Amino acid sequence: MVSDSYFSGKKIMSNNLKHTAPSFPLITVISLVLLLATTLLSGFDKSLFLFLNESFSALPASFWEFTTTLSDPWVAPLLTFVIFFRQPNFVRALLICSLISLVANYSLKHGFDFPRPNHVLAEGEFNLIGPDIQSPSFPSGHTLVIFVMMGLVSFWNNVKLTSGLLFGMAALIALSRIALGVHWPSDVIFGALVGWLTAWLAVVLNNRLEAEINTNVKMGLYGVVLLCAIWSIINKTPYSTGQWLNTAVALFAVAYSLRTLTELMHRQKG
Repeated sequence: MVSDSYFSGKKIMSNNLKHTAPSFPLITVISLVLLLATTLLSGFDKSLFLFLNESFSALPASFWEFTTTLSDPWVAPLLTFVIFFRQPNFVRALLICSLISLVANYSLKHGFDFPRPNHVLAEGEFNLIGPDIQSPSFPSGHTLVIFVMMGLVSFWNNVKLTSGLLFGMAALIALSRIALGVHWPSDVIFGALVGWLTAWLAVVLNNRLEAEINTNVKMGLYGVVLLCAIWSIINKTPYSTGQWLNTAVALFAVAYSLRTLTELMHRQKG
């Protein structure tokens, strides 16, 4: 019988690799905490938002709409899956961090219940792109998600240069939330902090589980991915410019998950 470590004739290496536990990102956490405290306590949040929002308006709205789609709570995890789809161990870590970030985001948002810029500032005082979002502002969920995904890849590879590049990419993508006029700078900073910590925690928790994943667990993992991909196609994104990306990654996830589940069920039957 063919080993479960093989999908489509190609070995899935993650089942045979034991990742080194990542060290706690102390310097990053301290830096973000200090930046967040400075922004909130100095009363600089509003003026910084207005400055950045106005500055970013030099670029077309479509640019920011597509950029923010990269951090969409459905698109970002599925896009990450597309890159690491042959690694069940990584997929498990991806689902762990997605669950933690989901709970953290909604708990913190409704716990703090801070208003968004469109609920505080007058119409015309700033540049608002896209839908008028009504949910609480703090932290930025999109920022949390993109830092979770970039952080997961960073801690998974555990290479300092890669970590710096991924953190920088996440920060640039997160700025789109200010450009669109839907989040304060403090929302973005806090989202980055929670997201990076969540990614670290997910890798630590995943490392404590068995490296070899049995067939039933694999079926569960790819089954969850399949359901999420289907929901992403149905749900769509709030920004039409990035809809093609949402559809593309979701269709890939559906196709590969179905193929994997079919192969695993076939092997179970012998």
